Amino acid sequence: MALSYLDKAIVFLLPLLVFQLFKDQKIYISIEYIYSITTVVIPLIDLGLSGYFFYAYRNSDDKEFTVNIFVKSFQRLYIIVCFIGLGLIALNYFSFEFESFIVFIVSRLLFVLATVFFASYYRLTNRPEKAVYITLASNIISLSFLFGYFFLSLEFSLWLIFIGQILFSIIYFFKCIIDVLLKNNTKSYQEQIKKIFLKALLFSWPSIMQVFIMMFITNFGKINVLTKMSLDDGVLLSLVQRFSMVIFLTHSSIWAFVLKDLYVEKNVLIIRRNLLYKYLAFLTLALSFVIFVTEIYLANNYNDLFRVSYISILIIGQTFLACVYAYLEVHYGRENKNIIKLYLALFSAFVFLFILIVLDMNFLEKISIAMFVSTFLSLLVSIFILYKRNYKIA
Repeated sequence: MALSYLDKAIVFLLPLLVFQLFKDQKIYISIEYIYSITTVVIPLIDLGLSGYFFYAYRNSDDKEFTVNIFVKSFQRLYIIVCFIGLGLIALNYFSFEFESFIVFIVSRLLFVLATVFFASYYRLTNRPEKAVYITLASNIISLSFLFGYFFLSLEFSLWLIFIGQILFSIIYFFKCIIDVLLKNNTKSYQEQIKKIFLKALLFSWPSIMQVFIMMFITNFGKINVLTKMSLDDGVLLSLVQRFSMVIFLTHSSIWAFVLKDLYVEKNVLIIRRNLLYKYLAFLTLALSFVIFVTEIYLANNYNDLFRVSYISILIIGQTFLACVYAYLEVHYGRENKNIIKLYLALFSAFVFLFILIVLDMNFLEKISIAMFVSTFLSLLVSIFILYKRNYKIA
């Protein structure tokens, strides 16, 4: 957890450091825009492998074979996504006025795609710290370039933020090519890999759509920040959501630590009290810290404190509720009821869009209210469903 926190702290700080060191609002919200596009798209290109990995491992008689076949399947997926990404970059370069954002989005997608899978792989092989070493190295490279350019008074470039991720994506792409060409590639393995992809899609397609919808709702504001908001409102939204990441980082660090324990629990209708209470305790501490730091920052940088404060509380509250919501949703996956997650996401999307249509106010206020209310109501419905399905806290 400590290593994971350090790694995610660098991810958290990079855009903020750009904002503080180079004082460029447009560059800052551009970084957040790239991050948001990646967050929304990544569930669609994973094809459900990472989510299905834990379920298949739990129900497998030969766990070592299961791990190996998933690695081989993922390497093929990664190669395909790499070629698609390169094709999109080439199409953009030769057919349109070249936009460098496409390079950063593709490299970020490839980086996140790999690291999400590595987190599952190394957790199941009881070496979770190794996944952190990979991301930590890439992020430290970017951080080193950033400080180097600042102290040398060189002109800032977005390449500094993504250089570590680009290097990793290139190296891992060639590793996948070598492994696929030179290692076990028999016809029986090919058939097994096809079955893995089919089973992963059948198992995960509700989760894929659900995560896509939830990420779209959470990142809707930052996706539209360059077109539908003033620069100041865009920075406010991006900064508060960036501060709120401390809550999400707490969630993901604990989640990575307990996810295997949750999946191997034999009674699928049990919510383990000790894990749940520890999770909520850490998350509440993170919530308190984020509210404290955010309010201090807003008090020192904004005149209309009431407006920015209630917007920030809505955004921070939505992040906290979304994390609790995600923690509870794991239990649907354990009993192979991912379709419930999709229904909940569709309900959340309906509430979100309804509020966007009905409310007539400033865009930032509107999406802040829509995000909070849709997530809050979805969490209540999820708790009710767990209760009706006879889940017990024990």
